[in-house]
Amino acid sequence: MSKSQSEMMFALAEDRVPNILLVGIGGCGCSAVEIMMHSAIAEKVTLAAINTDQRELKLTKAPVQIPIGEVLTKGLGAGSMPHVGEQSARESIQGLEALIQGADLVITVSAGGGGTGTGATSVLLEVCEQLRVPTIAFIVRPFSFEGKRRLVLADTLIERCRNLAGTTFVLENAKLQQALGADVRLDDALEAANHYINELVSGLLATIDSEAIARIDFAHLLSVLSGHGVGRGSVIEAEDSESIIEKITDFPLLQDAQSLEDDDSITKILMHIWAPESFTLADYAEINEALHEQLSSYADLTSGFSVWDTPSFRVVLFVNQISK
Repeated sequence: MSKSQSEMMFALAEDRVPNILLVGIGGCGCSAVEIMMHSAIAEKVTLAAINTDQRELKLTKAPVQIPIGEVLTKGLGAGSMPHVGEQSARESIQGLEALIQGADLVITVSAGGGGTGTGATSVLLEVCEQLRVPTIAFIVRPFSFEGKRRLVLADTLIERCRNLAGTTFVLENAKLQQALGADVRLDDALEAANHYINELVSGLLATIDSEAIARIDFAHLLSVLSGHGVGRGSVIEAEDSESIIEKITDFPLLQDAQSLEDDDSITKILMHIWAPESFTLADYAEINEALHEQLSSYADLTSGFSVWDTPSFRVVLFVNQISK
């Protein structure tokens, strides 16, 4: 191989970045994509929206919009009927296949309990599996006041995704409701839920961001988030590194992970820290060591950090429980 050829190959390898497709499915997924359109995520992934409701689909202004079930639903929605959402996705299967061609990773965002998201999400994941494209699914579980039917449908979707996606992250609206308080306005609660999804996805992408001070490579990310696990994610904020250590080590996600650990399961933890410029190697080491001391030998911790221009800290934490 000539010197010019080897230099060309090195340049191509340097320029190669993973092609990540983030797809919002149904009303909730499209709303989440709309928030992401105005965030840094839009510069790092391809954003797409899928819906049976064509009017709502157009409101997302996503660069890629895929209407499904145009014959079945006439573009008017799935009527909160998951079987209509599923049939619509199967009707439009060629469009879904074209959407994910060339993707290195597909991230789906949808809510369980309605029609399009509940029915179409698993169909898209099936297509990804057939084309051997890795997947991560974010599923929003409804508020308890939305009724038992929606909760049962959401849990059914979570189980289907668990069998198809590399990792299924479950976002509990009930826990968000507890955090926001009973007096929060409904529209503010829904907006907070969308921003929360945005923060979690930002944290996930930050772990492989070339601008991060400490990061992992794309293959490592796929390794951590594989195995058909069911995960939980959360955002933790604090004013200094000591407070971060205290909040992380006492965090319910880790406590729950420890209580579930046994010889038949593996816990994989992914953490990314945003810290001020004063953040030192010793601070980073102390946080990681505190976590290692907290976790059992069954747990696998992967961490990274970025520097930002605020004096406070933010940590995005993902816990992935995988059956052996």
